[in-house]
Amino acid sequence: MIKSREWTSKDEMTAENLSARLGVSFLLAKMLVVRGIKDEIEARSFLEPRKADLFDPYLLSGMKEAVERITLARDEGQTVVIYGDYDADGISAVTVLRKCLKIFGLDTYAVIPERENGYGLTAGVYEQVLEAYNPDLIITVDCGISAVNEVEDLKDLGVDVIITDHHEIPDRVPDCTIINCHIKDDYPFEYLCGAGVAYKLGRALIGEKADAFLDMVALATVADSMPLVGENRILVCEGLKALNSGRAQKCLKALAEACKTKEFTAIGLSYTLAPRVNAAGRMGDAYSALKLFTSEDPVEMANLSKKLNDYNVKRQTECEELYKDAKRKLSDKGDDGKAIVLFDESWKAGLIGIVAARLVEEYKKPVILFGEKDGFLHGSARSIGGINVFQALSAVQTEVEAFGGHAQAAGVTVNKEKFADFERALNGYLSEKFTIADFKFETEVDWFLDEPFTPDFAKELEKIEPCGVGNAKPSFAVRCSAVNASPIKYGSPHLSFSTPFIDLLWFGGLENASALNSPVEKIVVFEPNLSVFNGRQSLKGYVRSVETVAEATEGLIAAIVDGQLSKPQISGGFTSIDTKKAQAFLDEGGREIYGTLFIVNNPENLEKYEGLGQFEFCSLKLNRGGNVNTVCLGFAGEIPSSYKRVVYLDEPLSIDKTQAEVFVNTSLKGIDAEKLAVNREIVGKVFNGIKRGNILSAPAAEVAIKNQFGCSPSQAVVALKILSELKVIKKENNFIRIDEEKRTDISLSPTFRRISSLVGENVSGRT
Repeated sequence: MIKSREWTSKDEMTAENLSARLGVSFLLAKMLVVRGIKDEIEARSFLEPRKADLFDPYLLSGMKEAVERITLARDEGQTVVIYGDYDADGISAVTVLRKCLKIFGLDTYAVIPERENGYGLTAGVYEQVLEAYNPDLIITVDCGISAVNEVEDLKDLGVDVIITDHHEIPDRVPDCTIINCHIKDDYPFEYLCGAGVAYKLGRALIGEKADAFLDMVALATVADSMPLVGENRILVCEGLKALNSGRAQKCLKALAEACKTKEFTAIGLSYTLAPRVNAAGRMGDAYSALKLFTSEDPVEMANLSKKLNDYNVKRQTECEELYKDAKRKLSDKGDDGKAIVLFDESWKAGLIGIVAARLVEEYKKPVILFGEKDGFLHGSARSIGGINVFQALSAVQTEVEAFGGHAQAAGVTVNKEKFADFERALNGYLSEKFTIADFKFETEVDWFLDEPFTPDFAKELEKIEPCGVGNAKPSFAVRCSAVNASPIKYGSPHLSFSTPFIDLLWFGGLENASALNSPVEKIVVFEPNLSVFNGRQSLKGYVRSVETVAEATEGLIAAIVDGQLSKPQISGGFTSIDTKKAQAFLDEGGREIYGTLFIVNNPENLEKYEGLGQFEFCSLKLNRGGNVNTVCLGFAGEIPSSYKRVVYLDEPLSIDKTQAEVFVNTSLKGIDAEKLAVNREIVGKVFNGIKRGNILSAPAAEVAIKNQFGCSPSQAVVALKILSELKVIKKENNFIRIDEEKRTDISLSPTFRRISSLVGENVSGRT
């Protein structure tokens, strides 16, 4: 489902006021308003992020105590260890705090556990730390909020602990000084990443000197998918300025050179530097990333950057293999559950999160993948927007050994022997807590176009950067019907097409050309792109998705008729049901959420059913992957194997190819044959229309809608089928032509006989 951000008549007045006061266009002011920025001061802060607007770090509870304890460590020459996480955020956080403490006058040791050691402050690792460094103080970054027992053990051994973290607050927290932006205190922003919290501690210690490391904070914020709003927007803006002006940390410059990147945006960071830093930890060598970040030797930094680049290539290859393996397991197991839960002893802990996220995109449901170590299953969870996976794990915590994380991503450990119990409990919770409405996938755009998109507005939208999580890149939607999409050049997989308001490009969209060109209402979602070549501006919209609209237009009805008549007549292979049983399937589908596709061929028959509003609707084709229960008006193509049941809510002329169990409501006709009946006169009108020329070759439904033949589009589809079967018409130079030598009896057409038998008539004639 595609929806626009909320916009009211009151908002229009607000936008006009902002436009006048800020000196920006009404459209840019509208962009701010629909994103919830309606106050002038807030709008100025958004458009002009300033370091001066950063919050006082001492508003964070625990900050005063942490500064006092660190100052004592410096003054007394104590040994301090900074203990982080193995991902880009954790490694950046360690680096930021270590460099800040060095400026503060305190040399520290840095420790990053590898993934095989487990997440957070684990006994196995801190025992090695105690033996190697005999610290007086351990400061955690990006971890530790759940380490209740570990902190107690360290305190018993005479080691003080300061926890700096940004993860959700569990029911029990360690008994020590804690700095966490999720704690309910006077700090007004809760979305800092681990490095952001470390930077705050650094700023409390050394003031503005800590700003030298904002490029690392920016990298960590983007890598950890933190919302780019509020204080994060300021931090990332400042970090990007450093990266793009040559003032970046030498290690980041070296890494940028290794991946041949010269210009940075927030989204660009998530595809360039961040994956390479994360790749080190995923491949079991987080220390190499830490070594790169703390090195001062140009040769070493170049070599380590190349190493991380190579790790990323290897990671991509291994992720693809793990993905294929997970797909095979899912195919064997079935994907009807509310969540996908799989494990394999060989799966690497560093890769399962990436693959889980990919499966979420594909199946539109929560996914948890597990690898095994020491008899326990260590999993990585990812979720869809409507389901908080951290809360879900909290609800079934009696079945898990440990868990932690965020609303959309979490880690969890399960005893291998309790895997089945865990899966049942999780699915039970999801079934009880959520309805099919929570599993609907929504695409939000800023608004639907109702006027041409201008280059000036596209240029002005650059003020919305940096974009990413929480501040999505501006996107818009445009409604259209058939659009004459075609490859940008011969043999290209990329499509170009025009709408009344903007020209569009769809990279890799070739397989969707027929859907775009069908006479069915569609909504196209795009992001504007303004390029300059030889001093000339070029504005194009880059297509992100296309959805068919479930509206009973003449074009849709004609397309359904076209599709039905293009397939063999229905002849068994299904279970016959009535409307009451079909309604029971719908009721069950609302509860079960996944696995059933409902198809209706006459939109008027929807009035016979109740509770349809809970389902996703589409026309002719599914709008997205996965197997969430969906109602489709007509269907073209092969039904995805992920659907185990297909229920026709009315009787079609033909059944789509599928391996699923098929039920057909034979008490409701899906095609009104009376409205399709044609005779010699109607076929003659279509014949004469083609004879006049200039009719482009296209699917029958498209030809019927675009040309006036003096009959209904559905009748025109039938007539075109008849003329084609009798070889009276032919394709010539992309046009439909009449074969002047062909004259025959229309009653010889299989389509004519098929329709005539449905209406109980036996009509013949020549054309």
